[in-house]
Amino acid sequence: MAKGWKRVAEVALHRSGIVGIAERRRRSSLVILAYHNIVPRGEDLVGDASLHVDQEVFADQLDWLLEGRDIVSLRDALTPDGEIDRGARTRLVVTFDDAYRGAMTSGMEELRKRGVPSTVFVPPGLLGTEGFWWDRLAVGGAPLEGAVRDHALGALRGRGHDILEWARGESMPIQDVPAHARPLTEDELLSHPTLGAPTLGAHTWSHPNLAMLDGREVADELGRSREWLKSRTDHYVDWLAYPYGLTNRGAEDAAAGLFRASALIAGGAAVIRGARVGSLQRVPRLNVPRGMSIEGLALRLAGLP
Repeated sequence: MAKGWKRVAEVALHRSGIVGIAERRRRSSLVILAYHNIVPRGEDLVGDASLHVDQEVFADQLDWLLEGRDIVSLRDALTPDGEIDRGARTRLVVTFDDAYRGAMTSGMEELRKRGVPSTVFVPPGLLGTEGFWWDRLAVGGAPLEGAVRDHALGALRGRGHDILEWARGESMPIQDVPAHARPLTEDELLSHPTLGAPTLGAHTWSHPNLAMLDGREVADELGRSREWLKSRTDHYVDWLAYPYGLTNRGAEDAAAGLFRASALIAGGAAVIRGARVGSLQRVPRLNVPRGMSIEGLALRLAGLP
């Protein structure tokens, strides 16, 4: 019922013209969009539902986003010192986390049709695995219980192997996920020019919660992922996306000492205005989950709640 009323409110605000006025006032703003997986046409949704957007919905969102806005590459959106390349229209960047096979195939198919650039943030240590812990534990597509997620990200530090071992010990159901809901293999990733040639950024080595690691562990996670990507592809961009959108001062300082460009968080004031970003280690992104309507997306781009 709450979702139904939210949808009604979004449509009403969108039709009122308030959203259009607000976005025009933010015309020279920058918004970095964050997706995860794209579910190919005809395939079933399996996993943490919020992270899996249907291909048809993604295509519709792209068509709407291209109406009166410019979608640019991450390289062109910000200079290495944080200056925003501002244009006359709202500028958008499309990013994906985790190198899901669905995103790298069906998602890239839609981007390629429209000539839209993108960046994929890759955790190399998880390539070719049987799926991510959050999808394998989300049986039926329901979100994880808060206590489970808190324990996984806190005591178990977001480390997938440890989380799944703990879940087995607790006799929790662990499901298999289809190919589209798994990460690519290394060979598939490195053949990505045939998939639409996104640029590739770092997402740590094994997708832990950096805020729960010590300094040595943080340095290892950041350094290994960066060097792996730099040594294997010409499409690397020196950006980091924090796993789970979580970070702390130590992780941010480590990122500042290693990456020449910027690091991305989740949430915050996702509409970036002005000539510079506030912090190169805390560049905000707008998460686009499953179920976000065009009207809801319009509200977020306009900087409305």
